[in-house]
Amino acid sequence: MSNVAVVRAFLEGMQSPISQVPDHLRRSMTADAEWGNSGFPPCVGIDDIISKHEMSGEVFGDYVLTAEILHIAEGADGVVFTERMDVGRTQAGEEILTVPVTGVFEVRDGKVARWTDYFDPRGLLENLAKLPDVEAYFTGKK
Repeated sequence: MSNVAVVRAFLEGMQSPISQVPDHLRRSMTADAEWGNSGFPPCVGIDDIISKHEMSGEVFGDYVLTAEILHIAEGADGVVFTERMDVGRTQAGEEILTVPVTGVFEVRDGKVARWTDYFDPRGLLENLAKLPDVEAYFTGKK
């Protein structure tokens, strides 16, 4: 499977209720994977990545994130770049956030080893500002 195909499958697998995403992450990412979002502390290791996704479920509910890939390309070194529109919705279909994203993925042995998203956090921050425990989202501590 090409690196582009791995990233496409990875993003498609993320389109489940957030409570089901940890299983997908364990299958699709390396144990030592890194996940970064511009302006937020990075997650290092699959357990840290899963913890952040679980925290996001506590913050936003059991939402579903859809990643609409606008453009995707693989560099000569195998790094995959995406331009996406990520849309979070409740399971009832209510849109809770929309974020334009540029993502960079490194693939190793058919799994995502590094995933970094760059985005304007305005839409995310507007929704986070409504939450009673916004600090937990940023720090990972309840």
